[in-house]
Amino acid sequence: MKGRSIALLMVLIVAAGGMAFAQKTTVQFMTPLSGADGGYMDQIIQGFNKANPDIEVQHVVVGNSVEYKQKLSTGLTTDSAPQVLLIRKFDLAMYLDQVLPFTAADFKGYGIDIGDIYPNLLEGLTTKDKKYLGFPIDVWIFYQAYNKGNFKKAGLDPNKPPMTRAEFEKAMLALKKVTPEGITPYYEDLTWSWCWVNFFWQMGGDLLTPDFKKPAFQKAGVAACNLLLDWQAKGIVPTAKVDAGPVFQGGQSSFICTGIWTINPWAEALKGDFGYAVAPQVGTTKAVFGGSHVIALPASMNKDPKVKAASMKWVKYLWDHMIDWYAAGQTPSRKSIATSAELKAKLPMIYAVAQQLQYVKSFQMFPYISECLDAIATNLEDILMTHKLTPQAGMDKAAVEVQRILDDYWATQK
Repeated sequence: MKGRSIALLMVLIVAAGGMAFAQKTTVQFMTPLSGADGGYMDQIIQGFNKANPDIEVQHVVVGNSVEYKQKLSTGLTTDSAPQVLLIRKFDLAMYLDQVLPFTAADFKGYGIDIGDIYPNLLEGLTTKDKKYLGFPIDVWIFYQAYNKGNFKKAGLDPNKPPMTRAEFEKAMLALKKVTPEGITPYYEDLTWSWCWVNFFWQMGGDLLTPDFKKPAFQKAGVAACNLLLDWQAKGIVPTAKVDAGPVFQGGQSSFICTGIWTINPWAEALKGDFGYAVAPQVGTTKAVFGGSHVIALPASMNKDPKVKAASMKWVKYLWDHMIDWYAAGQTPSRKSIATSAELKAKLPMIYAVAQQLQYVKSFQMFPYISECLDAIATNLEDILMTHKLTPQAGMDKAAVEVQRILDDYWATQK
């Protein structure tokens, strides 16, 4: 009996020793979520870690886009990059040859139906041999936010926000009567390039030619600038740089077309006066500005099958818990969620805005698209604020600057 006890004790000691030496598989998950949305992601990570004691997901937050790319580039060079990325789609353009490609069948093997993603959101993420370099987990889309109280004061139906250019201009002119002096009913910094891009895309434009060799924005860019100049002349939009958010949140202005990330704080601030809807279509093409956070796996950091399996287990968990992420103020990338009764019941504001997802247009996947946009934005100031340049002269000048960026890039690819 004594011998059996000693033997059992030895087994327990060996087992305990083995458990002591067993280590969790660590998955570093790098995101730009430095705001309140990071808290929502932390909760999802905590749920995964609790349900999977053999894996630990570590949230690495780098909010600034430039710093994110610097850290990722250094990590890829030194084999110290994260195993899983949540990265802005246009930032991923620099790393398309460094992330793992997946076929639709590969994804299906992990329980992920890539066919459930809106096709327009996958543009730029597919290879010639029909592999996917990641998938969008969400869409940060533009929508219209408006003040129902001010609509009522102006004699407008607060439950019928403007959807066309004619409806929009009619509503804004009516709202001028109840707008304080020095403020415009649509209050926005028109030099914010994303604001211009939303209207530019509705004019049928694109920033670059499909081969990324030449600028392609001049004609539609002029049309978008002429639209905004016309609204300035009518007193609909400001003629100077402004801080639009506080004025809208304070109730002085009545309308803003901006990103979905504002919907939760403004709903809380404006209470019953807060109105929300899909963005109005004021141009010749049905389009709305949007971008995505993409899930991608650096190939060099997932060579170990055990690590890759852990990474994909985390990705699958995210896939299954996307609706928890959308509560942070994001719209779905998945058709089945965007149109679901569950989303409508849980997140009615997100559901309403999500009904324009099929019209989302995102930046082209050129590695220096941000630099190209910055060159355009500099000239927008001289067109829309100082009025030193006509729309045509400003767009022509911007095209020369963008061409220089493109030429410099292609010179390094030879």
